[in-house]
Amino acid sequence: MKKNYRVTFIFAGLLILFFNPIKKLVDKVVVNPVLSKIESNLAIDLIFAILLFLIVRKVYLNFKNKSYISLHQWIFSITSIGFYLFTRFYLDYNFYGFSFCEHLKYFDVLSFYLLIAPFTTIFSVFHKRFKKKGNHDNLFDDSPIKLEKEDALDRNYKAKRIANEIFQSKTSEAIGFGITGEWGSGKTSFLNLLKKEINNKNTEKDFILIDFNPWLNLGVEPIIKDFFDTIQEALRPYSEDVYREIKKYSHSILNVSKTNFTDTLKEILTFALKKNISADFKALNSLLKNLNKRVIIFIDDFDRLQSNEIFEILRLIRNTASFDCFVYVVAFDKDYLNKSLENLNIPKPEKFSEKIFLKEEHLIPVTQSQIKEFIKATLISKVDDKTEEIESYFGTNSVIFRTEGNDIPLNHLRDAKRFLNSFVNDYVSIKNEVVFEDYFLLKLLKFKFYDIYILLFLHKDKFLNNRGQSYGGGGTIYYLKNRYENDNNSTFGIRTKEYKESILGKFMLEQLNYKEEIVLKVGKIMNRLFEIDTYQQKSHLSLAFERNYHKYFKDNLNIEDLSEVDFKQTLSSDFEAIKGKIKEWKEKKVLDLVKYRFYELNIADIDSRENYEKIVKTIFYIANLEVVSSYYGQHVLGYDNTTLQNFISNKDNIISNKFYAGQNQEFKRFILDVLGNSQTPFLFESDFLNHVIDDNFKEDNFILSGEEIKNTLTNYLRDYLDNSDELSSRVWALFHNCKTNTTKLNEQHQRVTSYSYFDGAQDLLINFMKKDLDSFLVTFIEAMPFRGKNGGDNLIGVSHGIKNNIFGSFQAFEDWLNGLSEEDLSKPSIFKEEFLKFFVLCKENEFSKVEFDFKFPPAVDKLKSLER
Repeated sequence: MKKNYRVTFIFAGLLILFFNPIKKLVDKVVVNPVLSKIESNLAIDLIFAILLFLIVRKVYLNFKNKSYISLHQWIFSITSIGFYLFTRFYLDYNFYGFSFCEHLKYFDVLSFYLLIAPFTTIFSVFHKRFKKKGNHDNLFDDSPIKLEKEDALDRNYKAKRIANEIFQSKTSEAIGFGITGEWGSGKTSFLNLLKKEINNKNTEKDFILIDFNPWLNLGVEPIIKDFFDTIQEALRPYSEDVYREIKKYSHSILNVSKTNFTDTLKEILTFALKKNISADFKALNSLLKNLNKRVIIFIDDFDRLQSNEIFEILRLIRNTASFDCFVYVVAFDKDYLNKSLENLNIPKPEKFSEKIFLKEEHLIPVTQSQIKEFIKATLISKVDDKTEEIESYFGTNSVIFRTEGNDIPLNHLRDAKRFLNSFVNDYVSIKNEVVFEDYFLLKLLKFKFYDIYILLFLHKDKFLNNRGQSYGGGGTIYYLKNRYENDNNSTFGIRTKEYKESILGKFMLEQLNYKEEIVLKVGKIMNRLFEIDTYQQKSHLSLAFERNYHKYFKDNLNIEDLSEVDFKQTLSSDFEAIKGKIKEWKEKKVLDLVKYRFYELNIADIDSRENYEKIVKTIFYIANLEVVSSYYGQHVLGYDNTTLQNFISNKDNIISNKFYAGQNQEFKRFILDVLGNSQTPFLFESDFLNHVIDDNFKEDNFILSGEEIKNTLTNYLRDYLDNSDELSSRVWALFHNCKTNTTKLNEQHQRVTSYSYFDGAQDLLINFMKKDLDSFLVTFIEAMPFRGKNGGDNLIGVSHGIKNNIFGSFQAFEDWLNGLSEEDLSKPSIFKEEFLKFFVLCKENEFSKVEFDFKFPPAVDKLKSLER
């Protein structure tokens, strides 16, 4: 019985036995001189009312916080209330009550305090505790197994064998069994299996099983004291004599073990009154034999102690507690034990332990296949809707896995459980946004090699090259790839280099001092993540694609991420609803992720013409949205031209056959309608169509003809110029998109690229120049590349774009400029005459650069802005 229970029952018993004397004493000391003098008044009423409020508040807080009420609190409360009720109603005391309610006594309020425990318990019955639906228990507490059905490593057969050996041992001396294994190998779980087997065989109750955990103590003396306290409490039910003798013997051991002067002096003074320790040992050993039972003591966490503490445990087993009927079963790491004994300068430590333990049973280390099977089975049970992905990674065979690259750098089940604790809940929260294999491998890297994980997070560009290539239905796709020296951020094929030659591999070896075998383990993970066969299909959610990279380094999604579920639900909406959602995504600044997700859409996955047209319109809508970035400033979001071209190309009539019943004209009408309804300034549409009608354009591979594309581009330029009055970068962009490039081989078999503008495009620009002539003239000034360094760098000339792109010759430009009158211009020109002087000077020098001092402020500002 616990001490607090004993005190309560003793107090109650004494109160009952000596009730009358105690009553007289209380009357004389408390009631007559103090309590009898108190009378009811408003001040005391207020004090007890406040006290009553505090008691009610305490009950409420207990109810709210789901406070635990122990059995002892219940017993104490009921016992005290019983005594108060007896005193209140059966003794001749006159209790004072509240002035406004004589029936409610002051002491009644005090007694309410004793009801806090019962009321809390009663109210808790009506308290509906919140419980999550479904199985969300995804954490392992790393508790050792206790049942045979939990034996994932199939070690129970060995526990049965050792149990039989213990039962069959006939030795008349204390014996020790060592259960050895490295940290995390399951020693405690094996002890539990062994205890279960011994209990199953212990039908005659001839064996007494005792657990002792020395790690719960600090220092040698507490360990010794706790050891004997544990033994004596366990054996007390079998003999009070044994209980007393153990207590006496332990005192003798502890007194001898003390080293300070006072305790040594005390031992000398009392030595004559005691038997020696040897006599105490023999007396206790004889008593223990009379029990006619074997005592099996299980000692765990042995290898968590300090060297001197370990030695003291060994001395207990071999010497001071080596009683004949004792059997010790000790679990420990053999290497740790030997090292601890070496620290104490004990020679041949490996031989020393052999004298302590009659037999050592080494637990075979858990295999990689067992760890993988445990992880696989656990993940499938926790995330059953991802069974296919999990099976795909681990392989359908639970033991034999697909490739060597699947090796998991986890050494034992404890590692596996700790990893799963860090992985499962994070994966569940993001499972629809990532690829299982990629997320699993990255989190494995985080668990085992955290510094490498952090390097990848903080210095991606240093260790990964973003120009890896794979080829799919949408054309070339770039992905992140392990970086090696001399990559120069360019494209390169499949590597045969060893991972240790990579930038990260060398960094691990040279800077972090990792062993080569560890670098190889990390290399297996990195190659699985970032090395893709050239024609391997990779999920659009893969870590290898740079747009997804940040997502894998977050434990949970936040508002800055694009949810895959949200994206699919949005696509199922109508076009107006999609535009509304896109505006929401824009506010969250995830438009880049939205754009990248559209890149992954496949014609084969679209089920109707309506959905196809909705997606095409959405793409053009997204591409034309104006956004602001720190690098580009304000600009349109844009879209990958090649990806869009493939999406609407209609090569081999794939699109018209699937969505338009083979009617190409229907499909063409839709595309022309989308392009025709574009809003000024038409920058994205213009860039896209110019990309389409390049040197490799083939009309059979695209829904629009070359002439239709040229007309559309020219119309974009015309419409914008008609509605604009000033020169801007948009004018130049639209103008230069009205040209095609042609590449041919010259006589030296060199590829030479030439370009030609569409009919009417140059005339449109020349006519527009009249609206803002001075701005065009300033633009035509061309400076040296390193203007401002020295005198020769300050020469200036006329841009050759005048003749190459617009007028065909400098003479045609000069004639046009001289032929302009004030009536031809939308606004007067201030700069024309000065520019003509400059032009003539350049002409006299065969259009080489010359010295000229401009006075026109915009021209001066331009030249200053070009200085280095």
